[in-house]
Amino acid sequence: MAIRRWCLLIGQALVICLIFNLSANAAAARCTNRANVDSRIAGCTIMIEQSRSAAAQLIKARLARAGAYFNKGDLDHAIDDYKQVIAAASIDPLSAFNRVTHDLRSHEPLALSGSDQALRRDSDRARAYRGLGIASFQAGLLEQSQDGFRRLSAIDPGNADTALWLDLARRRAGHASELASQARRLDMRHWPAPLLRLYLGEETVDGVLAAADRGGGATRRLRRCEASFFAGELMLQQNREAAAIRLIDRALAECPPGSDMRSVAGAEARVLSVVP
Repeated sequence: MAIRRWCLLIGQALVICLIFNLSANAAAARCTNRANVDSRIAGCTIMIEQSRSAAAQLIKARLARAGAYFNKGDLDHAIDDYKQVIAAASIDPLSAFNRVTHDLRSHEPLALSGSDQALRRDSDRARAYRGLGIASFQAGLLEQSQDGFRRLSAIDPGNADTALWLDLARRRAGHASELASQARRLDMRHWPAPLLRLYLGEETVDGVLAAADRGGGATRRLRRCEASFFAGELMLQQNREAAAIRLIDRALAECPPGSDMRSVAGAEARVLSVVP
């Protein structure tokens, strides 16, 4: 009789573990669901609130939830999640990433060595600083935006995209451009070099758009998106509103749904539509 009771208890425990694992797997699947923002937020929240989640899983879930909040236009919650990712990814990598981690995008386990853990930490922190910088820019928190891009530049000094965003945030805040000094360490042979030259006053909008049209497929569309967005933002800074509206409308047409540039361009378009 005692053996049967023990078998029953073990069976119940196994069922509970199975249910928990199924629930956790379902939450992870929802956390990667790009088609439904609310479902993604809910799934990521479940993962974050599960105390058994590993530190790396929590960071990935917060990054995914921050992106979902941003796409939804909930900038306050997006910024809060990005800040928490930065804080978590800034601690000692040996304490944060000393277990097998799970990449929520690929669903494949990834074992990390000590040096690889530091690289993963910087990668997560870089994604969070970029997200924080763009979300803060859209929210009008320009000093916070600049700080995020500066810190991202410290992690990846040669990133031209970061240099463009930082220069844009500085211009929006009324500060002088520092792009000329930063451009010395950037690769000016490849895209987005035409955009850098546009912001440096060495290229025209038509020249940038023509450069973006070179290539094909997804690369061409992405470059057209970036060219239209950054050129439109520069036109806004130069009080050339008609040109800005045309370019921002083009960015809305070219930028992929859910992308950060499409989100910021949409916010700009809404403002411009009510400005006399």
